[in-house]
Amino acid sequence: MLNYGLVSTAIARENRTQLLDGMRLLAETAHKHGIPITWAVDAKSAPVVAKLISEGHTENGDAPLLIIDIKPIWDTSWQAQQEANPGSSTEAMAVHLVTMREKLPEYIIKEWERVKRAMPWTEPNIAGAAFKNDVLLRALEQSGFRGIWGYHWYQRNTDSDDPDASEPETDRGGFGYFYPFETSTAMDAIVQQETDNKRTTNQFRNIVGMPYHTAAHLAEDTDNLRAALINGTAQQHYDIYVENKAWNQWLGYVEHIDPLTVAQLGTEGLERLDAYFAHVVSVQETKPRLLAQIVDDYIEHHEQTEPITIVTANTETQNGDASPNPTLRTFYCDAVCELAFVEGTMEPVEIKNYTSERVLQSEATKPVLTAFAPTRYRTELRIAITVESIKAMPYGITVWGDHDGLKLTESNTDDVRWIGNHALFIRLTLQSGKNEFNLKLTI
Repeated sequence: MLNYGLVSTAIARENRTQLLDGMRLLAETAHKHGIPITWAVDAKSAPVVAKLISEGHTENGDAPLLIIDIKPIWDTSWQAQQEANPGSSTEAMAVHLVTMREKLPEYIIKEWERVKRAMPWTEPNIAGAAFKNDVLLRALEQSGFRGIWGYHWYQRNTDSDDPDASEPETDRGGFGYFYPFETSTAMDAIVQQETDNKRTTNQFRNIVGMPYHTAAHLAEDTDNLRAALINGTAQQHYDIYVENKAWNQWLGYVEHIDPLTVAQLGTEGLERLDAYFAHVVSVQETKPRLLAQIVDDYIEHHEQTEPITIVTANTETQNGDASPNPTLRTFYCDAVCELAFVEGTMEPVEIKNYTSERVLQSEATKPVLTAFAPTRYRTELRIAITVESIKAMPYGITVWGDHDGLKLTESNTDDVRWIGNHALFIRLTLQSGKNEFNLKLTI
């Protein structure tokens, strides 16, 4: 089953009339096809949009998620501690984190109470944030939330462990659901030092991270709704996930649509949006749900982050023209890394390592596949792999081609996955220096 979640940002800024018009148009179009909407709302906007969301809740099951912006509080606290401890950044950091750990749950609860006053039927479940770190996640957990929406594929964001960093690190990731606490961070070690940073499997199942827009890794303009509807890319990206359901145990597809953009679509654009939603629900294995329902389903079925592998055809050339011979691309993500591959190359062309830096791996520090030696003997295929790495890190390689007739019998790798008839993916964990792996497959 493909869990489909539609999110729309219902935040009142200058043009409230256009916002409400866009919300009505989106609700009419989505509800026509049985698609509930998760409305991303901040506390200030709740009274403005409450009537529309409440009507959608009663008739079609809509619900809000709470947009949280802790950056003003965070920055004020950090600045105060720097001024109070000018000679010790370590002490300033420690006091700052303790202060935030104490204040954030109270702040989040007050923000949610403001939403609840406008919509008394609501319950805390999903939050959304641009500025994210582990202190916020634990505060959300303490406040009764089960998930956080808003992780981006490429956005430079504020996931850095240094609150004063001039160059924030890359956001956690973007196309899969995951348990943020499953990966240890420097900040988490400070905050949780009294427990020696020990975790059990059950502790992973506290709060779920969700992408801002699942298809962001497939194209750069996924948030351009009008272009996506005209060019058909919205349907193309959705269909890619439908096709990839075959080799993934669990898939969720989050789509974000701005109601202000919907209000500007015009008659033809709304017809295209209507046709797109009709296509989404026409897929038998797709189930439209609220984000809260998708999170509940994820927690029910997975105690740890479920790895995801997405394969897609690269249909454009460097000049933007249609390619006569499309090459395949593969994207893989799990709790500690994201890897991207291009057909014809076994090594990843891009690595995001979340066990330490949370940054893109540079060419200078990328591991090197020094040996890949397959040997056939009767009904056995033995593969010896050697990878050189300057440090310990997650890694993987893709063996392109149809390996459907083979069965894994022995391996000292982390995981081996069949991606349909496209490729064989081998997940590795590297140590510093020379790493040797062996697989045995049989026909």
